[in-house]
Amino acid sequence: MDLTRITSRFNFYQQVRTLLHKLRHRNAPADTPSADLLDARLRLISTLSLEAPAGQIASIEQETPEDPLRVTVWQNGMTGALGALPTAYSEWMIERHYRYGDRSAKAFLDMFGHRLYCLDYLAWQKNHLYARAESETQPPLQQATLALTGLLTSMSVSGGENYAHLFSSPVRSLVNLEVWLSHYYGVPVHITPFTGGWKTVDPAEHCQLGKPGQTLDTAPMIGRVRWEVQSHFDVTFGPMDQNQSQHFIPQGKFYQEIWGRIQEYVGPGLDFSIHLSISSRHTLPVPLGAGQLGLGICIGHRDPEQLLKVCLPVYAA
Repeated sequence: MDLTRITSRFNFYQQVRTLLHKLRHRNAPADTPSADLLDARLRLISTLSLEAPAGQIASIEQETPEDPLRVTVWQNGMTGALGALPTAYSEWMIERHYRYGDRSAKAFLDMFGHRLYCLDYLAWQKNHLYARAESETQPPLQQATLALTGLLTSMSVSGGENYAHLFSSPVRSLVNLEVWLSHYYGVPVHITPFTGGWKTVDPAEHCQLGKPGQTLDTAPMIGRVRWEVQSHFDVTFGPMDQNQSQHFIPQGKFYQEIWGRIQEYVGPGLDFSIHLSISSRHTLPVPLGAGQLGLGICIGHRDPEQLLKVCLPVYAA
């Protein structure tokens, strides 16, 4: 891996970020802080040249693979055409360097210049989360995300901070529920809203004979249940293979927690049904006496292209 190739000549921060990224994948632990890598593996110095700068990065050099990378920068330095010191200082150090081979003055200033460049980059990294995420083991906004979603001091069945952003919105959408369940269980999830369901009606809402206060125009209810379209939806897991579906059936390890997770997300005001879409493409023939009707065996010809849909029974806590 060539570390001396300039990839972002016109952006000092992106060039240093790229070098740190390569160094972490080359010979440093992935969680090494940027400040340690900057001091150990890089030497950030300003140029002595008084020519018009062609970008922000002048050159990247390395004498041996064990030596730190020497990055020469045009801007925000002590010397050079854009340096903070007067031009006379740069001219004097150029004369000392080329006429007498004396680099002591420049080396002395480079100690302060390297520190200034490191602090400049670390200040930039602090305000750019994608750069911080590359140098930290935890997400940069983990504490803030946990606090905003109520998971900082108490755990939830949502799966922790990885899915906290899906719960931060005041409106719980079915799209976020699909994404959460799909990522958490590793299978495709499709939600069909407004499928309808029977709801038990409170006796006070029944229209009864002999009660003049409950007429047909105010309590037009005959019976004990009513069909509500808006309060029910279907959740379909799959397509999945036969072996994977065993985790979602009543005897599986996911059956009980699925109902609890969805119920916590949608709240008590909505009902739902859970279905499994099972593919039989790679399922081997089941001998007579083995398997279970509706799960492992079926009556009639098995079409490998057809998906088997199973409705799970409602979990009763």
